[in-house]
Parts: sequence; structure tokens; C-alpha cells
Amino acid sequence: MAAFITSTPSLEQQWAYYARYIDFMLREPASQPYLDLRFLIDHKDYFILSTNVDTQVEKTFPAERTCNYQGSFVHLQCKQPCCDELFDASPYVERMLAGMAGFEVRSEDVPRCPHCGWQLVPWVRDDTFLEGSAWHEGVERYENFVRERRDSRLLFLELSVGEMTPGIITLPFWSMTAKMPNAHLLSVNISGDSAPLQLGSKAEAIRADLGALLSAARTGGE
Repeated sequence: MAAFITSTPSLEQQWAYYARYIDFMLREPASQPYLDLRFLIDHKDYFILSTNVDTQVEKTFPAERTCNYQGSFVHLQCKQPCCDELFDASPYVERMLAGMAGFEVRSEDVPRCPHCGWQLVPWVRDDTFLEGSAWHEGVERYENFVRERRDSRLLFLELSVGEMTPGIITLPFWSMTAKMPNAHLLSVNISGDSAPLQLGSKAEAIRADLGALLSAARTGGE
């Protein structure tokens, strides 16, 4: 038998991790699969609904064509939250990194809400997630896009969607495909190739590495 003793990291240590993690994501350029996808759909009438929070969507597609349903590490929010406001993470991260000693940020550099003084946290889905005006505007853009085209030919592309939150993309896409007369669903996933049987010929599934598939499709289109 063994006994393990652990301690909770201090706020300064937590933010040392977050600062480096967020800095990496902010500095990382748009990856090739995102660029390939943009190349393939840029001439189309499209909308991106994303559950990724890694800033790649913002680097690749215009804001008016996207909805970051789970938030993004681009922004911070008040942990309470006391206000309907998002804060650019970049200046906070730069300050923390500049003053970091070892693996702790200075206490005075821990991000604080300018309105109430409480801690700021990354604007990503958890039990304090701010579903404020920015979030509602993104959801409204998405819903309006679909509603205005419900009688047109629509292709719902479900790209590498996991099973953690099926109620955001997977199940709504199935439902809309079933209800809209000219809608079709295509899912691409490395771990499965089964289309929902209830959709019949309105749905297809491809088991493939998405990056390789998009690269091949772009090469064939150039």
C-alpha cells in the first residue's frame, strides 16, 4: 500500500500554466486543415459552428460566419461573472509571462475583473461560463443562417465531432437534416463510418483522417 499527498496549486501557479498555455494557442498560426477547409468553401455560402476553443477558428474564418459555442481562449471573463464583458487575453498573458519567476506569476499579475476585482478566467465552457451578449450574438448568427436557407440546398458537414457534447452539433444536425427537404448530412470521423439510419439516403459517413482528406480534396481542386 502507498499513501499519496497532493496539494492544490496556488492561484499564481495555476495562472503560470494558463499563461503559457494561452500564449501557445495565441501564437500558433492557423493549421493546415483549417486553411484547406477555407480554400474549399471560401467561394460558398457557409457558416462554421465550432466547439473548439483553441483560437484556430478565429484565425481562419471571418467572425460574421462563425459561432464559438463553447467559447475561446482568446478571451477572459469575470469568474462570478459580475458583468457581460469579455476581455482580450493577450495583454494579461504578456504581463504574466514578463513577470513570471520559475513556475509562478506575481500575485499582482493574476488577472482581475476591473469592475469587481474578482479573478478573471478563460472564456471557455465550465460552470461559470458567461453566456452573455457575445455568445448570444454568435448563436443568433448561426440560427439565422440556417433559418434563412431552410428551403435551399443545404449540406451539414460534421467534421471530426466527438461524442462528448452531441447536443451541440450532432443531434441538431440530424434533426435539421430530417426536417429540411433539401438538406443532406455528411460526417467525417477517424473513429466511425456509420450514418444515422433514420436519415436514409439523406446522410453519408466517411471514416478518414480529416487532415489528409481535406488536403487531398484541396490538391484535387487546384
